[in-house]
Amino acid sequence: MGRTVKGRGKRYEPRPVQRIELSEENKSKRAIASVLFLIIGVALLVYCFVVFITPERGWTVIKADSTENDSYDFVFNYYLGADGGDTRAENRSVTALYNRTAEKVSRLFDENRDFDGIVNIHTLNGSPNAEFEVDEVLYKVFSLFSEYKSRYLYAAPIYSRYENLFYCDDDSLLSDFDPLISEEVREEYKNTARYANDPAMVDLKLLGGNRVRLFVSEEYLSYAEKEGITDFIGLSWLKNAFEIDYIADEMIRNGFTHGAVSSVDGFIRNFDRGSEFYALNVFDGSGEEAYLAGSMNYRGERAIVCMRSFPIRGGEERRYYVLDSGEIRSVYLDSEDGIPKNAVGSLISYSREKSCGEVLLEIMDIYIADSFDGSKLTCLADEGIFSVYCENDVIVYNDEELTFSGLYKGDDKEYTLKMVE
Repeated sequence: MGRTVKGRGKRYEPRPVQRIELSEENKSKRAIASVLFLIIGVALLVYCFVVFITPERGWTVIKADSTENDSYDFVFNYYLGADGGDTRAENRSVTALYNRTAEKVSRLFDENRDFDGIVNIHTLNGSPNAEFEVDEVLYKVFSLFSEYKSRYLYAAPIYSRYENLFYCDDDSLLSDFDPLISEEVREEYKNTARYANDPAMVDLKLLGGNRVRLFVSEEYLSYAEKEGITDFIGLSWLKNAFEIDYIADEMIRNGFTHGAVSSVDGFIRNFDRGSEFYALNVFDGSGEEAYLAGSMNYRGERAIVCMRSFPIRGGEERRYYVLDSGEIRSVYLDSEDGIPKNAVGSLISYSREKSCGEVLLEIMDIYIADSFDGSKLTCLADEGIFSVYCENDVIVYNDEELTFSGLYKGDDKEYTLKMVE
């Protein structure tokens, strides 16, 4: 089809191109114009970069750009510009520090791999009865277990077997790992627990100066070889509590005091020293039924530990397995016999002064038990560890400064509040 000019009956013929000679004056003007346009273009580019790249003042999610850490388990929020500084520089500094701390602590707590120049948990398990100097971060964690007289560190061989349960595709595969289904597995866990809970069989010796020795008796070594045990100690599901403690402490130590880091498995370190209020959902449930009973509201620094016997969202397959019958298996094993237990559906405990690791070591034996004793939580309140739990459609709490909102009210259920002293 020929190109025609509208309203004319003949083909359009463009005018011939004329060659125009530029004078020196025109050339100079063109050069000046080019430079001017270049300057304007660069200025616009810089402006766009500043507008779109420089983060605004306020809350932002800090992401680790390294894959050599456990940050996929964490959500780190930080309030940029709270002290009036350059938000871009602050964002860069906080992100860099987050990467360093997350990578360091994940390597120290790694139970499956060695890293050059690092003595970690895997290193200690691979060389029982040898003396090592460990990083002070790892030494501090080991010292906490010793201080709280907790033997949970030594339940690692049971967890190494039990945690395979969460990767089963169907119930028919559970019998190799579930002590509530298999009597044989139950007996194996019980036998291993006897060794794990006996300091004469296995004990992590703290020698001072960050030096340790993982003592393992000849009897236990013989048993371990027979049973294929290679992990004598480990943090298992407790690991993230100590990891976010380290991340939060390092942020504070470096002057970054307006953030909160949480893990998918219920550990939260809020190190925001501002006046902003926070809300944390309180869940209640048994079996496959779960209710959002309400929200607890607080302000200021907190170390929070949330333990619950049921899943509330997708992506929790590493912590819960729901059987066809509706029964649920969780990660919480009793270190005395290797049986999964929970004394109450969910428990939230927190402190303004203590770390997540300290709170966890205080409440574990209360939660992972055959029966629930709320009076023990009352005693912990005297030590600055407060708690929230649900009982018969009542949210029970023991911190008079705590407030609640959004209490659930439905056709079949309604939650109320009860303060205990």
